[in-house]
Amino acid sequence: MSENMSIEKKGKFSLIELLMIIMLVGIVFTLIIPLRTDKQNHEKIKEAIKNIQILARADVAFKNDPENGYYAFDVSMLNVENKMEKQGTDFFFDYSLTDSTVVATTNENFGKKGASIYYYLPQGPWGVGDDKISKSIIDPNWLP
Repeated sequence: MSENMSIEKKGKFSLIELLMIIMLVGIVFTLIIPLRTDKQNHEKIKEAIKNIQILARADVAFKNDPENGYYAFDVSMLNVENKMEKQGTDFFFDYSLTDSTVVATTNENFGKKGASIYYYLPQGPWGVGDDKISKSIIDPNWLP
């Protein structure tokens, strides 16, 4: 009787195999891809932080100049365009005149428009915008 029995392989997937494949694809989409996106965002934030530091130093020097005595109200007054890294690709840099802050706001090239980072002059601290977009994209632990 055992001689007549043979093992036949079926060409179809079983339900369990199909569920395992779907589970693996789900893990890739829920874990690996967002971690990769966060790493890319972190690198872009590092570049923005360097540019904010360049702007802040130049603005403090502008204020300490005896001819001025006030913070610059426009980035173009500082003449630092050639010192900045990758100017204008992912962030728009501006000043908030009411509380003397350098503001970096993301544009379409970053991926999501409207997230912002603040640096309060003359010596800090750093901050992330209070809006929903900023809090979802920028981790406050990335700031110095």
